[in-house]
Amino acid sequence: MSALLRALAALTCLTLAAPAWAGEWTRLDPEGFGDCNLRFDGVIEPGDLMRATQEDVLGGFNARICLNSPGGSLAEVLNFLKAANSDTGGFFFGTRVRTGDECLSSCAILFMFGQAFGANSPYPSRQLEPGARLGFHSPFIRDGANPAASDAEVFRVALQVAKLLADSSYKALTASGPALPPELLAIVLGTPSADMRYVDTIAEAKLMDIELTEDLEYSTVFPDTRASFDQIYRRICISTHTLTYRQHFVREGYDFADLVARTADPTYQGADYVIHVRERDPAQGSSPERRRALLTGPSYSVPGWFSAGAQQYCRVDLSIEPAPGGLRVISYSVDFGAAISADLTRIPEWRGEVQVTRGGLRPLDTRY
Repeated sequence: MSALLRALAALTCLTLAAPAWAGEWTRLDPEGFGDCNLRFDGVIEPGDLMRATQEDVLGGFNARICLNSPGGSLAEVLNFLKAANSDTGGFFFGTRVRTGDECLSSCAILFMFGQAFGANSPYPSRQLEPGARLGFHSPFIRDGANPAASDAEVFRVALQVAKLLADSSYKALTASGPALPPELLAIVLGTPSADMRYVDTIAEAKLMDIELTEDLEYSTVFPDTRASFDQIYRRICISTHTLTYRQHFVREGYDFADLVARTADPTYQGADYVIHVRERDPAQGSSPERRRALLTGPSYSVPGWFSAGAQQYCRVDLSIEPAPGGLRVISYSVDFGAAISADLTRIPEWRGEVQVTRGGLRPLDTRY
């Protein structure tokens, strides 16, 4: 059996060396809208998750499950997800990992399928609190891991799980697109079974469409100096460009380290990256102060387009407020447009032609 087939077969037995404390459900009293009303602790054993469906504890609208588990049976996770997506008796559930808790291995797969139902459509709803640990790895391969199942049955379930991950990163199931980001499959299959790949930075959480319950970017205070804000403008432009066109900046498949390395290159703070215009609107009434900048640089181009028309400008808009020791950015937006046809002596009109993935107010690898 090839290494790939062995890995697929082992998906049904994704486990971690961990204390054998049985999985347990607990009802919670939510402290506010969107808070957890259920909690699952412990190793995921066969029947543990399905017990919640049989006891109808997921019958409420938009349940949210707080998860604290080292992993366990991925086949049980698959059964639970099938029940959630059933045409009869299906349900939505959001997920969260609280500060100090962990959700690893098969638990992390379950976490990524968290969804809620909004006004008109389901949408991804998975949350991390500061200090929570979310970890992925490829399957362990152990002889006799599931001795009660035939090889054919193990392989059949393994293919179902692998197909679920692939399909859910392609088929649009929500208004915002597929239920899972394509980066997830690369992380799961690209991490050796003896290792653990943690998603613990603000930028990678954004790529994985994971909501952070506290936004570290907007809690940062910056000095109110031209040099400080010029550095912010440049970092936002190269970081947003990198995240937006990220498929072009990896050496093979997805690797977050490749993206971080590109944005950390000091060249992007150099003289070739010009800030042409800076504008400032003072605060008025309830409206915060706004600052804008227009930048150009050789690396802001459209990847794979080899002509002068590929060069883009980068427009950055910041909304800021006073804070002890300086200023705090309370929101920001980024726009790219064709530099060849732009008047670089003034801030261009907002075009929104490029659907950007914002980043860079803080470095991409800032830990959460």
